Amino acid sequence: MMTNEQKIEIYEELLHRIQLYAEVTLDYEKLNNLIRNICRWSYAHRVGNGYSPIEELDKRIENATKKLLER
Repeated sequence: MMTNEQKIEIYEELLHRIQLYAEVTLDYEKLNNLIRNICRWSYAHRVGNGYSPIEELDKRIENATKKLLER
């Protein structure tokens, strides 16, 4: 399981990249990919909630968190 520090590191890098692509490089394709990853991360928190074993849900969330920075 990821530590809170590892998650914070990912979230901070994600925010930095959003700002970079939106205001510095104007690379909207990469920005769109990050937003798509955020949507997948959000969905991982909701899908199966209450129906899947907590371990399965945690694994889905962790995998989606690790993929937040993929392009």
